[in-house]
Amino acid sequence: MRIQNAKVDFIQRPFLRPVKVAADTFETFESVILTLESENGTGQAEVTNTLLPDLDLAYLAETFRQHIIPMLANASISDTASLRQILGKWSRNSTIYALCEIAWYGLRASEKNEPLAQTLGGSPISQQIFTTMDEPEMDADGYPDGNAFLDQIKTLYDAGYVHLELKIRPGWDVAMVRSVRQENPDASFHLDFEGALGTANYDILFQMRDFFPFMIEQPFPADQLVEDAEFQKMLTFPVCLDESVVSPGTVLSALRLGSTKTVKINPVRAGGFENAKEILSICREEGIDCWISSPLSTGVGVRANLALSSLDGFTGPFEYHDLNDFFAQEHLDGLELPPEILLDEDKTLRIG
Repeated sequence: MRIQNAKVDFIQRPFLRPVKVAADTFETFESVILTLESENGTGQAEVTNTLLPDLDLAYLAETFRQHIIPMLANASISDTASLRQILGKWSRNSTIYALCEIAWYGLRASEKNEPLAQTLGGSPISQQIFTTMDEPEMDADGYPDGNAFLDQIKTLYDAGYVHLELKIRPGWDVAMVRSVRQENPDASFHLDFEGALGTANYDILFQMRDFFPFMIEQPFPADQLVEDAEFQKMLTFPVCLDESVVSPGTVLSALRLGSTKTVKINPVRAGGFENAKEILSICREEGIDCWISSPLSTGVGVRANLALSSLDGFTGPFEYHDLNDFFAQEHLDGLELPPEILLDEDKTLRIG
């Protein structure tokens, strides 16, 4: 197929309230969206600061404008091998290549007039969903409002979410998880440390075992696979890797070390759809569960992740974030919104 037009958009929108990641707090949502157009179709890909918080997205967008877009415009790309050849040295940058490859797959699906899931080898399905809960805003006394937090958790379970991801922060850890388990004795949730802990924090990790989380996500920094393996040996439930899942080779190393029993795959972080599919295949052969990592993004990122989640081997619910919880209505104008969620006959929320 021949690319008739290629463009990149750098999006910034203020959050309703600050959004935290392990090492930073964001006042503003940032996104880079690549669009490829041919005579008969359009494909897009997205990376956000909620996925890669250490990446300078303004710089990435300018890199695309100066170097990548001129290569892609009017290029004939028949497969991913020809895409790598056109990109040359830039194909070694995993984020740049991933955006180009994902957008190319979207364009290919659009030209065939078929769902992206089908192009990837899956079939569109309706997915159960989960969402993320972070430390709440402070109450009048300057403490996290725990009662409001517990009320919100109950509301989400009652609304049809099948699972929750609880973000662990300094001081917002053991007592919080204890309260959640006491209030929701049979509910499914897991704990995400976002790689913020070290071996000095084993006491916190060990105490978490008493509350029977479904899994503990990314307890140590992304490159500390040995520490993950040592901790996994002490647990009856999975250590889940997310930020560590950057390539098939890294995942192979993690599995040989015994660092994980569950991985979360995001196609941009993994270096593209084909890398993500290879990781999925490796995990299936080893009996490792796979979930989709789909942090807050516009509908562009959500649809790519949803298409990937249709492949055999993904076992967890789909991660969903309601943009109305993060942005004022006027700041949603011009953004592609994620697919709507619907309540099925079993009172379970689904996306698809």
